[in-house]
Amino acid sequence: MNSVWVFNLGADIYAWFTAQAAWRASCARLAAELHERGAETVLDLGCGPGVSSFALAEAAPDRRVIGVDPSPRMLRAARRRRPAPNGIGAGLDWLLADAAFLPIATESVDACTGHSFLYLVADRSAVLAEVRRVLRPGGRLVLLEPNAAAVTPTQVLELSRDPRHLLSVSLWRPFSRIHGRFTPSSLVSTLAAAGFADCRAETTFSGLAVLATASHQASAPHRL
Repeated sequence: MNSVWVFNLGADIYAWFTAQAAWRASCARLAAELHERGAETVLDLGCGPGVSSFALAEAAPDRRVIGVDPSPRMLRAARRRRPAPNGIGAGLDWLLADAAFLPIATESVDACTGHSFLYLVADRSAVLAEVRRVLRPGGRLVLLEPNAAAVTPTQVLELSRDPRHLLSVSLWRPFSRIHGRFTPSSLVSTLAAAGFADCRAETTFSGLAVLATASHQASAPHRL
């Protein structure tokens, strides 16, 4: 199922209910995985209205962060929140693109991230292959995806009682069930099958999400 039109139509609503402390905290948790890893250029895939991109930029002010999304209205919402510099350069900027066809040079970025991203992708193999293409050898992939495990009201409420948080979870859970959630083991398997190394995953966000990290290793040269 292609969900781009859904997010394009509901961009303003999505921007409203993700502008809350619990969602920002989950984005900060994702950004923390790149702390002290020397990630100077980061592609934030499926950035939506920019909450995760802002967290990445705030975690390392000298970092180059490019928020990527296929929805024009999502990127307009991101720009309204914080104007980006002209062109793709140092700082924070936005790129309208399909993650399966990134207009980015091969081996040119240090890290790729995605918050609630991979579960929405129709062709995960194609997208992960594209991520490996643009990552430098040793580059990192960090994903935060919806957890397939059952979630109780207590887990949701212990994060926040903000109505926007409650609404976001009430939409995120059934929508992710339709598209396909992950367990830690299934996300690790997905990344390993795509050729990533050092794949690890754990539950986070009070059990609502799975946080995974992986690295891109250069292929060994063929011996004659």
